[in-house]
Amino acid sequence: MRIRIIASLCAGLGLIAASGSASAGIWSWRCQGQLGEQQVIFNRDSMAVIDSKKPLGDIRKSERKTEALLQDAAVTYDPNNGNEGLAKEIEFTRRSEEKHKIVLTEQSSRTISSQHRVICGRDEDTDISRKVYRFQRDSEPARDITMQCLHYQLSTSGGRKGC
Repeated sequence: MRIRIIASLCAGLGLIAASGSASAGIWSWRCQGQLGEQQVIFNRDSMAVIDSKKPLGDIRKSERKTEALLQDAAVTYDPNNGNEGLAKEIEFTRRSEEKHKIVLTEQSSRTISSQHRVICGRDEDTDISRKVYRFQRDSEPARDITMQCLHYQLSTSGGRKGC
């Protein structure tokens, strides 16, 4: 009986030791734009409309800034379809009051830059685009907003040798 237990433990440890390291993929996106005297920013997890005329800066360099603005915003919205990426229609619901919604409907999109590279056996893709959305908040009249959007993907290693 002891021999079977020891053999089972050894086999289990052997399988664990033989398995390769796991690496998860990363998928993120964010957009920013100016709507009159308000900044509209959103990412996969949240949206905020902030009173400010301050320039937003380069979207490639603004991930931390976007995160900080979304965390500090007094009023934030949660995406109803956050796992669909930059879909043609994105709906956000206000956290404190679910009856308040913002719906963004894509009117047009143009790719500004696209970059692909292999990093340690993983595919990295970064796309920057300029999108025009129809911005509809509650019962307010719909308005168009031009947004700069970043779409980022880092694949798993897919069996390729890494660093």
